Amino acid sequence: MPESLWTNIVQSCYAKRSQNISSFSTNNVAPQKITIIGGRGRMGKFFTTQLAIAGHTVSILENEDWDRADELLGSANLVMVSVPIARTTEVIKRAAQYLAPTTALCDITSLKVEPVQAMLDHHSGPVMGLHPMFGPNVKSFVGQKVVACPARNEESFQWLLELVQDRGGEVIVSTPEEHDRMMVMIQATRHFSRFSVGVFLAQEKVDIERSLLMSSPSYRQEIDIIQRLFAQNPNLCVDIMLATPERCQAIARLADTYNRLAMLVARKDREGLIKEFETSQSFLAQETTSSPNQSNSSKKHQENTAFSI
Repeated sequence: MPESLWTNIVQSCYAKRSQNISSFSTNNVAPQKITIIGGRGRMGKFFTTQLAIAGHTVSILENEDWDRADELLGSANLVMVSVPIARTTEVIKRAAQYLAPTTALCDITSLKVEPVQAMLDHHSGPVMGLHPMFGPNVKSFVGQKVVACPARNEESFQWLLELVQDRGGEVIVSTPEEHDRMMVMIQATRHFSRFSVGVFLAQEKVDIERSLLMSSPSYRQEIDIIQRLFAQNPNLCVDIMLATPERCQAIARLADTYNRLAMLVARKDREGLIKEFETSQSFLAQETTSSPNQSNSSKKHQENTAFSI
């Protein structure tokens, strides 16, 4: 059985178990009053469910609920902002005026520098930036990563981070600046690359089902990832690519790389392509060797799939 399939089965079992657990408070934490701004969105629904399962009282504030903002925000222990990237700063400013100084305020968008600074500027209480590194279709935190960017009074969020960890998730601590630099590669250029392949497949009118019948495991995996990308809201995908000038500039450099390599192909420049391959091979081999987090199973998986690409 492929390692990726086995991992999915194990995670699904844990997720099912997590859903069946009766309500309880993590690590004996008293039930918290939580308001999620944008809680009816896809990611907002995920956090609403997970926090409610853990025994906390979760309220939702949507566009039509701002006349109740004092009620929904004023007495909350935690306020979580889960709105589109373009509206995050505006919503933070609007919500902050209703918050008590003791209310913990966090966001769960995919940018961190600007939202965290906005929270620090407009709210005097605890502040943290969070970025769930998964889509809203997952069933639990099992096997998932959440990046945490502490900004002020981080101890106020300890119960929330422990909830993620107790439910099988992993918390990665970062500064907002480091987070946003990493997301240029982890999200923006990756989205653009797969977005481009999806557009190309549609343009070429490829018979996807037929191609899957005679494909390698890595091709099937890549098609699955591309299909999941295009199953999302297009606004979300595009906003991730366009979120910052740095992301747009990196995507432009990636496109330049595509063009340079395509010109080598067009000229049938075998030596030029081999040189590009070997240069990148050397860099990636050094990075793999220096990484302390790559498990033996991951290396074995790479060896098994090396010749089926």
